Amino acid sequence: MMKPLPFKIAIVGLGPKGLYGFERILAQLKAHHVQETIEIHLFNKTHYMGSGDVYRSDQPDYLLMNFSHEHIQMWPDEAPPPVVKNPLSFSEYLMQEQHTTPENLDPLYASRGIVGAYLEKGFEELCQNLPENVILHQNIAEVRTINKTGEHYTLDYKPQGRKHHLEGFQNILITTGHQRHKICCKPRQYHIPFIYPVQETLKDITHKDTVAVKGLGLTFIDAILALTEGRGGKFTETTNGNFSYTTSGKEPKHIFPYSKSGWPMLPKYTFEVPDNEPALYIDSIIPLTDKVLSFKKHILPLLHQDMEYAYYSSLFAHEKKELPHYTNYKKVKTQITAFHKTHPEYPEFSLEELLEPDFDPDKTTHQNVVAYLTAFTTEDNLDIEHEAQLRAAAVWTRVCPVFNNLYSFSGLDPASHQEFDKHYFGKLNRIAYGPPPENLKKIIALAEAGIVNFRFAKSPHTKHQTNCFTLSNGSDKTDCDVLIDARIPKNSLEKEASGLFLSLCGNQLARPYVNRGKHTTYALGTVEINHNGNLINTHGEPENITLYGTPTEGLVHDNDTLSRTRNNFAGPWAEAIIKQLTKRTHETNSQTSTAVTHTQ
Repeated sequence: MMKPLPFKIAIVGLGPKGLYGFERILAQLKAHHVQETIEIHLFNKTHYMGSGDVYRSDQPDYLLMNFSHEHIQMWPDEAPPPVVKNPLSFSEYLMQEQHTTPENLDPLYASRGIVGAYLEKGFEELCQNLPENVILHQNIAEVRTINKTGEHYTLDYKPQGRKHHLEGFQNILITTGHQRHKICCKPRQYHIPFIYPVQETLKDITHKDTVAVKGLGLTFIDAILALTEGRGGKFTETTNGNFSYTTSGKEPKHIFPYSKSGWPMLPKYTFEVPDNEPALYIDSIIPLTDKVLSFKKHILPLLHQDMEYAYYSSLFAHEKKELPHYTNYKKVKTQITAFHKTHPEYPEFSLEELLEPDFDPDKTTHQNVVAYLTAFTTEDNLDIEHEAQLRAAAVWTRVCPVFNNLYSFSGLDPASHQEFDKHYFGKLNRIAYGPPPENLKKIIALAEAGIVNFRFAKSPHTKHQTNCFTLSNGSDKTDCDVLIDARIPKNSLEKEASGLFLSLCGNQLARPYVNRGKHTTYALGTVEINHNGNLINTHGEPENITLYGTPTEGLVHDNDTLSRTRNNFAGPWAEAIIKQLTKRTHETNSQTSTAVTHTQ
């Protein structure tokens, strides 16, 4: 009887999500005492296994995380336990590296490079603790095509430009993260479509260049700091806790950021949630989770109540009063109305104004943006009104897990689904998932130094020229030598540069997902998966190919890159492989038994 071939597994993409999948399959193989030979093939575009492009450890220290140390943990709190003997949280890891205590570390914000070093060390520890029957192959390559022959999958990939071909995979996990988009028009020498790693992609920008930056989110901040602090400029903390900036002479001549709304992100403060924090009003919708919901009709009003309650709780506390929490929100509104009669100096809460404020017509666009950043960021200007707005914005982080259950797998009707994705998703992220205040203080300092100018910040007219990019706003216009796209690309089957997901559809292993209602439809730009993350093929059947992380966005919501619990498809994927192996062992034993019987 021939010895069975090794059971072959592929993990495509070895950023944090791929790392988590790798950790889970090793844990399951060890816990179930799997005896047969297992081959695990890892595919990553760079040698930074475990961290990926966004967290790779060679990044400069000024690129900071937007949540504190205490929330970073690569090891899961679930069975079976990891194969490593002493899995450390990020704070514990730093405590060993820096010889300090978690109490001094937990509230701080680390650089992404240090987080990457933590993830890469975790990957190395996994490699050092492989079960004896596991053979590991690390491939520095990008997978372009996946085919299927019989029950097995074939991968085509390109290491260093050469096409390779591997066969015989029984199961695949795809965790490719944010995919670069194809450049639709003729490639232009001044266009930078993706900034990471910043030290490579931005190195050709000189002090003679004028730079346009599309997008005002976290990536915009990284790009700006890379072109200033990363060029030898110095930020000095002033006596009031702000920054001044001393130029190095290597910065671009001018930087003009812009976006559709013109508003940058709000800073992210850590507001402690008291133990007696009242239940969210949005929790009352949970009994409706078996119904298709309307975002505006069913969800937005409850989100408004939760944010409004947080806003007024802050104002009440400032006036040494307490806002009672009533299940019947009309009673809360009565309290709010009475409060405004005695305190007319406070503005009424407006969710619309929080999501997208109006520009003051008496100020320039540049003045509007700088005043906005200053009001929410610098301690001297952070009055109770702005603090109350920040606390209202922070509610979204508490609401997200509930909303994810309502949103996932077309919990919203197609029109609502599309409206949320296109109009609310970005605005809510803008107010709730911003950078630490330190980074926005640096942006203010750069604006005061005349390097960053927001005069084209809100929806300028844009025009691609032969050798430059023009921004204009009425009679005011400027030519830019470089255009940086500082947005994170959304999933798009048609635009995705590697072509992997289109190839999966072309090879009938996947199909585009469409949210279909009675009267409307919404095509998400991603492929269909089931509730365990398995691809659904063109025949409507699940494949032994699982998506995890960013490739699932649109079908699920809020794939926090470092979270071990949010939309966790790694656990079910590893469990499914154990079931495959058990079935395979049973079939092999049956065949062996039959062969022995025939021989006798």
